[in-house]
Amino acid sequence: MSDTDSTYRDRTRRLLRVAVELSGHSGPDYWADLTVGSPDDPPLDPATPSGNVSRVRAADLRETAKIRDRIRTEAVAEGRDPDAVTVLVDLEVVVDPDARAARIRHARTDGIARRGPSTLSYVGTPQGLASLIADIHSVGVADGVTLIPSTAPFTVEHLVDGTLPWLEARGLLTVSPTVVEVLRRFGEGVGPAARAS
Repeated sequence: MSDTDSTYRDRTRRLLRVAVELSGHSGPDYWADLTVGSPDDPPLDPATPSGNVSRVRAADLRETAKIRDRIRTEAVAEGRDPDAVTVLVDLEVVVDPDARAARIRHARTDGIARRGPSTLSYVGTPQGLASLIADIHSVGVADGVTLIPSTAPFTVEHLVDGTLPWLEARGLLTVSPTVVEVLRRFGEGVGPAARAS
């Protein structure tokens, strides 16, 4: 087996991680990991001193991959397991079940991103977003994403009912019970019973 084959196997064995950063009506941003890792993986928390998660911003996927490689190299130099660090790339999103509606909503905000031009962005459907996230993970660009809604109104249900089930059905992630709390705090209404599973 070649080194490339081994690297690909390692990347595909690790579960994809998806987090979301939302703003409440008052107070600071709320960050939540919507997925769970392998049984031995601790919960992701960017505020922990252990440094098990590293959030990055990048202008494109090539830059993201370079940053991830640098973080993993630094972990090795510090004597740590590079797989113990989960690299999440920030991804600003505008999602709607109808891609045209998502583009119109994005255009109404003049396409101005909250984080600036050096942040990856996606405008489209929940399933299209899921496909992009799967691609980011499968080629080893990052271990997952932190989704940041770039326009209001944002419906967290699009992620819970569209994006996450698409990824889970393909065996790429396991949805965390945290989604129930995210829906309670930021959801717009009651939806399918599958959300609580």
